[in-house]
Amino acid sequence: MAAKYGLMLHQMDVKTAFLNGSLNEDIYMDQPDGYLDATQPDYVCKLKRSLYGLKQSPRMWNQTIDGFMIKMGFKKCESDHCIYIKRDDQDMILVVLYVDDLILASSNNELLKSTKMALSKRFEMTDLGELDYFLGMEIKNDRKTGMVTVQQTKFLKSVLTKFGMDNSKPVKTPQDPGLKLTKNMCEQECKHEDTMCNVPYRSAVGGIMYLMVATRPDLAAAVGSLSQFSSDPCPTHWQALKRVLRYLQATPNHGLEFTREEGSRICGYTDADWAGDIESRRSTSGYVFMMSGGCISWKSQKQRTVALSSTEAEYMALSEATKEAVWLKVLLGNLVR
Repeated sequence: MAAKYGLMLHQMDVKTAFLNGSLNEDIYMDQPDGYLDATQPDYVCKLKRSLYGLKQSPRMWNQTIDGFMIKMGFKKCESDHCIYIKRDDQDMILVVLYVDDLILASSNNELLKSTKMALSKRFEMTDLGELDYFLGMEIKNDRKTGMVTVQQTKFLKSVLTKFGMDNSKPVKTPQDPGLKLTKNMCEQECKHEDTMCNVPYRSAVGGIMYLMVATRPDLAAAVGSLSQFSSDPCPTHWQALKRVLRYLQATPNHGLEFTREEGSRICGYTDADWAGDIESRRSTSGYVFMMSGGCISWKSQKQRTVALSSTEAEYMALSEATKEAVWLKVLLGNLVR
């Protein structure tokens, strides 16, 4: 959206967000250390506001900021309740909420300033200025050329360093096309539990999974395959995982790139293999949707049932892609209408 309409992107952070929530039920706590009433040591405190650690705190905070955004004249996006939209004549402003982090996108500088001022007046905020780093993603918004790039180079390098792969030999693909991973890849006499007990397999899968979810659709198939063996990986699985890290070593600057294109057309692709899992014989579905020259949604997932034919596997993949396409169409309609 920012690339297509040349929107300004700014970021704000709410300080101690959960403390802004008002409780709608009675909750008591022990008197805090340093504030104990010596005359009434057995008394407890009744909370007026939510605290960090309460299970109610996230919900109370969301209700508080949601009510304030509605009061300001914003409308909640029907397809994604974390997006708020406000239109003023020919201009609009979008506010994207992620817990206590906010992204503001607007075509009008005055509208952007007034929204920031209203938020800062109601909550204790930190104005971080133009958006350049958000949840590990490095974002560049060039309004002159209409290009927006999203990368995770810094996070990627930290993952490689964490697992000792920062000086590894790069490879051109994340997976070995001739290798089919299974649960029982070791010989029966192999006691890989002894060799794998100190290997950070799950942690490494989690690291590359965050890259895949945010900016790297090229890792989707590899992550989907490797994550199946997190409970009991063997050395072969670990070598396959290290190959993904070596691929990241070769492609540290890969990410998403969006350009200013005419129209708001979404283009999607979907495909499936057939009986690709040699143990369960389940197929794997995959899809990717493009807009403004970049990927906006992608997925690679093993199908829940065994397809009796390649046609059936393709139809199941098409069904998943169609559901995503319908949601994206509604979301885009909410944003641009």
